[in-house]
Amino acid sequence: MRFASVNILSKEEKAAKTEEGTEMWPRVEYEKQKWDCDHDSLLLLSKTRRRKILHTYDAAIPGLISSEPLLLSPDLLQLLGEVQVSVARFDQEQASRGYDLPALMLRSESSSSSQIERLTSSVRNVALAEVCENAPENARLIAGNVAAMREAIALDGPVDVSSICSVHDVLMRGTGEAMGLRREQVWIGGTSFSPHGARFVPPHASRLSEYLDDLVRFGCRQDIDSLSKAAIFHAQFEAIHPFTDGNGRTGRVLLHKMLAFDEVLKYSTLPISAGLLHDVEAYMMALDAYHEGEIEPIIRCLANALELAVVVGSKISRNVDGLLENWAGRNSDRKGSASHGLSLLLVGQPVVNAPYVASGLKISERAARTVIETACERGILAKMGNRKKGAYYQASELIAILEEASSLQGIRRLAAR
Repeated sequence: MRFASVNILSKEEKAAKTEEGTEMWPRVEYEKQKWDCDHDSLLLLSKTRRRKILHTYDAAIPGLISSEPLLLSPDLLQLLGEVQVSVARFDQEQASRGYDLPALMLRSESSSSSQIERLTSSVRNVALAEVCENAPENARLIAGNVAAMREAIALDGPVDVSSICSVHDVLMRGTGEAMGLRREQVWIGGTSFSPHGARFVPPHASRLSEYLDDLVRFGCRQDIDSLSKAAIFHAQFEAIHPFTDGNGRTGRVLLHKMLAFDEVLKYSTLPISAGLLHDVEAYMMALDAYHEGEIEPIIRCLANALELAVVVGSKISRNVDGLLENWAGRNSDRKGSASHGLSLLLVGQPVVNAPYVASGLKISERAARTVIETACERGILAKMGNRKKGAYYQASELIAILEEASSLQGIRRLAAR
């Protein structure tokens, strides 16, 4: 697969564009804010570091974008058109499937999005975390990302401040981190003691309401193509950084909400973060370029990510089709029996226990245990071992499909084809 390059303008190129009269997106400016030093914390630092902590710091002032005109290069517009056709074709193909493909895509998406933040766990443990409270901590955090994805896609209407906060609350539930809009200054990079020396310092908390209202208005615009709008929305959201933690993952969840609302994806979801994970450096550089008034890098980044996401999503769906056909061949039970329903249930939740199967198939727990035992005999399920709240079982072959599609190595293999 060949990707369109993500070009970052040099200072000379920016100057040339300005002279030509080409519209530039508003760049991030900065304002002085007072910094109240925590003198007890300063005692932990060396004298050299203490001297770098001043009584003021520079906080970002992104431009307001709700009515900003958008001009894109012809080659980018062509790329966007091609990608949108590819995404629409994939989405239409998924409409006829008789199983919950979006549930699989959510797991691949959540795993890849978390890997961008250096948060990793196996697909098996993440699936376990959705039905068991005793799963590893990282798995529970990624499972929160899956839940946030479901929350975002289920919400009606356009993205607004309330829905943004709802998605973030679901993502951070149970982590002990603060929910709701931040009331303090945060920063990216540098040290934990002060924003001095940070790579980026988002706006002061007092400005969040104004920026989020403007962002929501931008998200409702109808004069911008859906992919460009989603990309710019994402970059502006990350520049605003409205929460104390989880901004990156929340922002990538909202990409899906934007595409769903604009009906780019009506029937399915795509592992967009798998495409971003393929070249994280280009993604981060594109977000930085946005601060300088360059919008094309982040739009190209999203277009490239969607192009690869279609490849990954198609691979997942083909493999699952084959696996379900294989499982059906192992099942000699009469049509309509609960064992046939189990296969479709596992697509949505590849780690189960008897209560989950009983609830999902609307049968007794005793009958569910029989269905599970038979599935184990047929090699569809394998026991994970006894836990405090009972035995859990995994669909190992299904998990293997997701592991490949969620790993950086697997994504790069697909991208190379």
